[in-house]
Amino acid sequence: MRNLYFITIYLTCISCKGQVEKENRIEAKKLVNEAIECYSKAILEKNKDLNKCITIINNAILVDSTYFKAYYDKIKLLALKKDINGLLSNNEKMIELRPNQPIWKIQRGLFYELKGNKIEAEKFYSIGISEYETLLKGELNNDFNFRIEYMSSLETKGEIDKAKLELEKIDKDFPNNETVKAF
Repeated sequence: MRNLYFITIYLTCISCKGQVEKENRIEAKKLVNEAIECYSKAILEKNKDLNKCITIINNAILVDSTYFKAYYDKIKLLALKKDINGLLSNNEKMIELRPNQPIWKIQRGLFYELKGNKIEAEKFYSIGISEYETLLKGELNNDFNFRIEYMSSLETKGEIDKAKLELEKIDKDFPNNETVKAF
């Protein structure tokens, strides 16, 4: 009987935790939407007060630090402010939340390049490209969008010949895809 009591208490605690996490995500989404609305209004009114929008996004992150979209949207605001250190800090959390997505390492390399740190830029470009190439050995080789993302990452790193070769492979592997013709 006593074990049943502890199991009931345990399950109640887990259930409550899940409810709190769900409520936090809902609140974080609401705050992110408010920040996007703030940003749109600032652009329309030619008011470049992006700090208020960033504050709202930061509040969303405080409510739910695992809400990836908050970090994703924050990138836009920090880029408009030309806050490279803020971009690097935000990107670090994006990599933490999505460690298996090489695009965020490429993005980090780009931010370091904008900051003038070519050594760190090359380091993250190389890490990202290596991860792409590993992932392309599996099922993602059949994913058109992933292949385009890889090709764009090669261009970002400055490997234009390799990017052109990848585009030719994509065109061959996806001959009926109209998007390839845009490149």
